[in-house]
Amino acid sequence: MFIINVALGNTSWRLLFKDEEKARTAFAEMQPRASADIGFIIEDDFGQTLCSTAKAIYGLMFEDMDKTKLAHVEMALHQARTQNLATKMAQSDQSLRASSMMQGPAILNPMNGGFRPS
Repeated sequence: MFIINVALGNTSWRLLFKDEEKARTAFAEMQPRASADIGFIIEDDFGQTLCSTAKAIYGLMFEDMDKTKLAHVEMALHQARTQNLATKMAQSDQSLRASSMMQGPAILNPMNGGFRPS
């Protein structure tokens, strides 16, 4: 799947395509050119139709959703590795370890004839 993000004034719109060649052709059609006042009509694979001129478009972004998905996974893995490293460094830091030990164990409070940790 491929997305073309279109910036139109102070709003944006997405056109979604199943076929890369069709998406690239549509992307090329929307590119600014000398005859920016000539209109065009682009229809995506999911029933959306854009009727505009190149002059009205402030910016375009072509996106390959498979590669974007991989990028999000890589960012999540990086965040998990960073969090894991921070946890290990906090455990080895003497001042942080000392302050966590000062909190002590959980206190048992009576509740309805029983006890629960608080």
